[in-house]
Amino acid sequence: TVKANEVFNSLDGKQREQALAPKSPRENDVAVQGGSGKFPGIGVGSLSPDQKELVEKVIKVILAPYREDDVQEALNLLKQGGGLDKLHMAFYQDQDVGNDKVWDVWRLEGPSFVWHFRGAPHVHAYVNIAKKA
Repeated sequence: TVKANEVFNSLDGKQREQALAPKSPRENDVAVQGGSGKFPGIGVGSLSPDQKELVEKVIKVILAPYREDDVQEALNLLKQGGGLDKLHMAFYQDQDVGNDKVWDVWRLEGPSFVWHFRGAPHVHAYVNIAKKA
């Protein structure tokens, strides 16, 4: 969540408006939508290189606990699905615990990748990474 909030804090006002979503989806609703899917939040492809680097760091931190082979497979599948530029990142206003603008629920989603993270009251992370849809 700290790394995800670094992404949000790097956004300008207009980008923040795009990244904020009013209502979070069900946390276990992580079906891959494919290329014709509708993804909430800001398109990572529209971000500056330094902002994209922050998104990449979020992905790497989240994948860190997994076996190296699994991490490489996940990153390869993400790349096959269009890479970072096809992802969207959303921060959910209805889940802002304490109304402190530290986003407790956020999601990275693209045609072949869904990562839903809920950090309060305890951590839940739902992941679905698929071959190019």
